[in-house]
Amino acid sequence: MEKTHQETYPLYIPLYYILYLKYRKVKRQSATRKMERLARKIGPVGFVPEGEGQWTVEVEGEIPNPTEHINRSALWMDEDLALSEIQEIIAGIEATKKKLDAKDLRYTSTAASFIPRMYTEYSEKKNSWENAWCFRHADIQKGQNILDIGGASTAFNFFLADKGCSVTSIDNDWGNCGIVYNMNYVGQKMGWECRAIDRDAGQPLPFPDNHFERIFSICVIEHLTSPDRQNLMRELGRVLKPGGIAAFSTDYDNDREVLVFDKGLRFGYREKFFHDVVDPSGLRLHGNTTLVDAYPLKNFLGAFFLRKD
Repeated sequence: MEKTHQETYPLYIPLYYILYLKYRKVKRQSATRKMERLARKIGPVGFVPEGEGQWTVEVEGEIPNPTEHINRSALWMDEDLALSEIQEIIAGIEATKKKLDAKDLRYTSTAASFIPRMYTEYSEKKNSWENAWCFRHADIQKGQNILDIGGASTAFNFFLADKGCSVTSIDNDWGNCGIVYNMNYVGQKMGWECRAIDRDAGQPLPFPDNHFERIFSICVIEHLTSPDRQNLMRELGRVLKPGGIAAFSTDYDNDREVLVFDKGLRFGYREKFFHDVVDPSGLRLHGNTTLVDAYPLKNFLGAFFLRKD
């Protein structure tokens, strides 16, 4: 089904900005197609060999829920979503959505799009789990200064602002639908402290050291190249305040046919996880440090938390 202009862009985004987004989309798509052709031609380069350092394993039968683990896969998603404290957070996000709906202000789906039909039931369920799980275990308090990576215009970011936090999102608007403009616009209209900066995650962050109490990155880091991911993690470790917590979710994509970059993190390799994420950041795992969760080798989610001493 063809996307309509009204579905793609909020009505309040000015024409000059939409034209800029369309121009940038053409350039980006052309570059991406080139990289995909190259990836098909040369095959995987620099990938961790199959089975090396693997901490997700295919198992048979039920696996006991390690309820004390906050760093975990979403294997027990349904059980987690049934928890009263998780349901309360989800209800809060829905309440924020209703406030925005009442003022005809937009927020994105899990696909970083404003298109309603891209809000699939299963994707929204997964997103509810990762948002609520990360919020629940990041110990959010009113007035905290929060950095988000890659989530401009998400209902979750607006929920954080609605809770009285100051939220700054770094996002390159890969879908070219105006999510950076929209977040700044919504913040002004709602009187919330939230803003978005159009910037690639691999670039140095434009903030001083020890600037944020909390950091969120919901399903973003697995989309970065290994060098960009390491650069980002170094920067996150720099701008996080001592005692601060960084919460992440990531998905794994063993079934993906073409990997444009080395996205070895998608395959659930422990060595890759520490090499690309934990070690460059200079942070430590917050919560359980033994990663024992098992999950079938296919698309799935995981969440983990890092802390600055």
